[in-house]
Amino acid sequence: MINVQADIEKYFRHNFAVNLVDGSFFGLAMGFASAVTILPLFIANFTDSTILIGLIGSIHMIGSQLPQLLMVGRVAKLGRYKSLAVVMTAHERLPFIGLVLLALASPLLQSGWVILLCYLLFIWHSLGTGFAATPYQSMIGKIFPERRRGIFLGAQMAGYSLLSGLGAILAGTWLQTLPQPYNYALCFFAASLALGVSWFFLAQAREPLHHVRQPSASNGVPWLRLRQIWEGDRNFRCFVLSRITAQFTLVTLSFLAIYATRDFDTGEQTLGILTGLLFFMQIVGALVGGWVGDRAGHRIVLMGGAFLMALAAGLAGLAGGQAAFFAIYALAGAGSAILMTNVVTMTMEFGMPEERPYYIGLANTLTAFAALIAPFLAGFAAESLGYSVMFAFTALAGIVTLGVLLLVRDPRRQRPV
Repeated sequence: MINVQADIEKYFRHNFAVNLVDGSFFGLAMGFASAVTILPLFIANFTDSTILIGLIGSIHMIGSQLPQLLMVGRVAKLGRYKSLAVVMTAHERLPFIGLVLLALASPLLQSGWVILLCYLLFIWHSLGTGFAATPYQSMIGKIFPERRRGIFLGAQMAGYSLLSGLGAILAGTWLQTLPQPYNYALCFFAASLALGVSWFFLAQAREPLHHVRQPSASNGVPWLRLRQIWEGDRNFRCFVLSRITAQFTLVTLSFLAIYATRDFDTGEQTLGILTGLLFFMQIVGALVGGWVGDRAGHRIVLMGGAFLMALAAGLAGLAGGQAAFFAIYALAGAGSAILMTNVVTMTMEFGMPEERPYYIGLANTLTAFAALIAPFLAGFAAESLGYSVMFAFTALAGIVTLGVLLLVRDPRRQRPV
């Protein structure tokens, strides 16, 4: 184990650099082919159904989260995680080449076939994300020292946000200036190139071999061990509960733009400035949150993130004009970055190193259900009760998250040395 730690320290700078480039270029690709904007717009050219258009987000959430538990048994048996992560993540990148071909062929195909093929390719991408997540996060948790994981993940989140914003700007320009279908084909092609660069740098990570001390389990998913962890680790259960409640405050982000537009006549130029402010504060929040978390513990930082999101949602519900949205977007940007970045880092700190895949898969899969239903519940509340009431609920979710985190103990102090 001493040699493994020595190698981790030896390769720290190299792994920091290559994985930072990997995450940043992945963000660039997601800006070019965003599941929030670009793909729904592409689908909207072939159907007026809001259900079919909105399914894109749900498909990605289900595909990228639920399969993680299925990988736990396989990942826990490995002495190195990188090879499996590299192979599995290829499945989340290759479908974008198919989207390039689909966009070019779309004028020759019936609308139903275009929609079906687009969904099949995106399901492939989403499942690839889900099957790659457990080995990838296990690798990241292993190759970065515990006191430096936060600053790495914060820097990666910052790079992701920065290049994602750049990609979104370029994609928007192409959609406006180029004729269809070449505009969408160019977006998907640029995403494929960026994903190729990302994949190359991911493959350059250096991971030392570790001795596998795995509890006995049957072939396939070790449900018995997962059950033992869930029933025996009360601290982890409280942490997972805080991750679940956090999804109901993070959903605030999904409704700020439409609220500002409908209720306060906010123009496109102002929305662009607010979006830029959101990206900037996410970069700041990720970097500061990671740095502070490495030193003071990620639990206290997550409490701060929950408070910022609750404050942003509360101000949104009480907003009296457009000026309030500058403060709202700033708070939401910093708070969301902390809740999305530090929570990943803290998940890696539970249990012993050989148990990390179990904790990662269990936490991410259980959180997926809340992340899936939160937008639907918030949307229903906004439509039936009004945005102010909906934001009051998401603010309350932030306060509940903060309260649950008070029950969580820093996992660093609970593990035996």
